[in-house]
Amino acid sequence: MVLTFIGILARFRLWTLQPNQGRRATFYNFWAGKTTQPGRFRRRLAADLTHVLQMLAQGTISACVGARIPLTEASKAMALADSRTVHGKVVLIP
Repeated sequence: MVLTFIGILARFRLWTLQPNQGRRATFYNFWAGKTTQPGRFRRRLAADLTHVLQMLAQGTISACVGARIPLTEASKAMALADSRTVHGKVVLIP
């Protein structure tokens, strides 16, 4: 497990060092503080998600969507996501 984590960090570092038009990658622990500081966790989560959604709305970042599947076919979507054959996220459509 530790070696896997070190490998991920090494890939992030290498990616950041490559010429990539000012882009960078950082490690973000989504669940940090959830149990030890729940109030702070909720405030940080709200602020971070607001920032990400603003960047999506402005076009600063974009999501790679590999498939859009109706909610009624959620099992098909899960199977597709688990297959790791789709490039991008599998999105359920209500």
